[in-house]
Amino acid sequence: MHNVDDNSRENGIRSILAECNPFQLDLDGVWLERVFAAYRQPHRYFHTLDHLLSICRGIRNNEVWENQSLAAELLLTALFHDAVWVPQGTDSEERSCEAFLYILNAIGNPVPADSVERVRQAILATTLQDDVSELAARFHDFDCQIIIHGSHVDLLDYEFQIFREYQYLNMTEYRRGRSAFFTRFAKRFPECRDTMRFLIDYLEHRRPRVGIYAGTFNPFHIGHLSILEKAERMFDKVIVAVGINPQKNIEPDVMLDKTLPFHEVVDFDTLMVDLIERESVYCDVTLVRGLRNGYDLDYEMNQLCFMQEMRPNTHAVYIPCDKRLEHVSSSALKGLAAFNVSGRDSIYYPTKYNYYWQDVKTVFKL
Repeated sequence: MHNVDDNSRENGIRSILAECNPFQLDLDGVWLERVFAAYRQPHRYFHTLDHLLSICRGIRNNEVWENQSLAAELLLTALFHDAVWVPQGTDSEERSCEAFLYILNAIGNPVPADSVERVRQAILATTLQDDVSELAARFHDFDCQIIIHGSHVDLLDYEFQIFREYQYLNMTEYRRGRSAFFTRFAKRFPECRDTMRFLIDYLEHRRPRVGIYAGTFNPFHIGHLSILEKAERMFDKVIVAVGINPQKNIEPDVMLDKTLPFHEVVDFDTLMVDLIERESVYCDVTLVRGLRNGYDLDYEMNQLCFMQEMRPNTHAVYIPCDKRLEHVSSSALKGLAAFNVSGRDSIYYPTKYNYYWQDVKTVFKL
């Protein structure tokens, strides 16, 4: 669903595209809404409509605007360079090109072949910020304007947004990967060395506020997702921790990684305090628990007493579920699954990130 800010950003982008439209693209067509919808995907925090609008404004306010052909190709590159963006893997740029070519073909190929090829190469060049052409070199400056020209406040905001996008990684992997990126970027662009050193120092000293949302989640349902979303508004990151009770011989929900591809999901068969201690090396950790009623609260308070006696510096927050979801429980859903419900129970299972598993043509279907 659109919000007011997204509508404003989309209108701003559409207005800039209309000012420089030598290819006579139909800017009221469904194809543009499909692209905007991709930038609104809920796993995005930096690669968003706001980032896209910022690039488009940078192009319009630059001297390149006087060259309408070059400006139009830069705007097309901006529009499609993050059409597909997932932090996992290394093929987002290739799939963004696939989306670009698929949409052009669907709307009748209004862009000349030589311009299409230049835009395609520029999109691919964003993988490593390669200057394979004038278009790629110029676009890089617009795409990376925060890193190259941003203030320290801008940089900290940028790094936090990237952290949210990569929350599926554990902290050790994230710190290692970002440090390598900053080092590589500094070598590629020596003028940014001081900026990269600042970000590396920030990375090494910052302790994010992390919630551990723990449960058996067998299965994970829309009530669990509601609690998770509320916790995400409270913490920089939320780890979903799936408890395994060896005495009950209950296997974790094997679909959880598919349901939550953009979150860090961990299994544990230890005491909760041991898990919290393990995750507290680089973070300030708080246990998150969901509550459906007062009975849940009584049980949780007893458990917290045990944990605080074993690990005094243990903190917890308790988040009540929405009233409309009080009846939804894993045990109830397992009971339904024993019958032939013909898929009617599907309404209780999250579909928020289903687009991650869809191919390009499905996501951008016109």
